[in-house]
Amino acid sequence: MKQSIIVLSLALLVNCVEVDISSADGDFKAEYQKAICDKYSMYANTMDVVGSLSLYAEDAIVNGNGLAPIQGLDKIKQDFIDWYGSSESINHSAEVISAQLFGDRAFAYGKWKVKRTSKEGVMTEREGHWSTHNIKVGGSWKMTLDHTNDLKNYNQ
Repeated sequence: MKQSIIVLSLALLVNCVEVDISSADGDFKAEYQKAICDKYSMYANTMDVVGSLSLYAEDAIVNGNGLAPIQGLDKIKQDFIDWYGSSESINHSAEVISAQLFGDRAFAYGKWKVKRTSKEGVMTEREGHWSTHNIKVGGSWKMTLDHTNDLKNYNQ
């Protein structure tokens, strides 16, 4: 019994040491807001495909709004080209609710809103939540998984 307690204690200690939370939640939350959310909104609002792609890792997956997931920068690029190409204007904003740092990996989630006017003049307003998994590449945060969902069912 005594050996079991020692082994269990060592296992827990090893597991605790492996998870390195390098920054306080509030500090990383602000960093993530600036590094990803603010840039995502700026690139969406200016319909900048290259800027938008700069936020994603090579093999990233985007899973949004009940649509089939898309994987890889080429497919993500086409998705941005389609969205921006069909838009007259986009007013996007995003806010971090929480962000957790684990060394060179991170998870974050928050809220988003977008007001969009299509080329045909149809205005839509949507909002929802997002969650991401991220890795640090060359000193910059990149999304490896970008998941969004709408607060409402807009197809009714």
